[in-house]
Amino acid sequence: MAVFRAYAKVLEPGDPVVRIYGAGLRTCLGQPGLLLVDVLRRTGGGYETATPLPPQLRDDIREVAELTSDPELLAIADLSEVPVPLGHLRGLDPQTRIVIRTELCYEADEGARVGRAREHRPALATIMPDGTVIAGDAFPGSTS
Repeated sequence: MAVFRAYAKVLEPGDPVVRIYGAGLRTCLGQPGLLLVDVLRRTGGGYETATPLPPQLRDDIREVAELTSDPELLAIADLSEVPVPLGHLRGLDPQTRIVIRTELCYEADEGARVGRAREHRPALATIMPDGTVIAGDAFPGSTS
């Protein structure tokens, strides 16, 4: 069955958003990631936050949930935001940059059976195997 995850982690130098930022491509104002202190300020010091689920991701979750008859995924698809635990970040320097991510991972042949998973979405940038960052989609029209 497909697996949905919402998590926070330390932003590492090899993270794709850092590499894309380092190549001069800007997807947002300022540096990538969030300062842990800012997230904790928003939560009132609590080590749990929430992140929104974009409608497109909710549709993807709903589609695979219906395909696999997964009631837990179907319940997630009805949420506008999901909780993200931060407890594992306790003790870190408050100036540490973190990222909060959501992802839907397909298992077995689910991706091939779900409509949106087959769609090619244009890329802002492509990171080649040698580490070179290319602006735009290096493989337009690709289905891989």
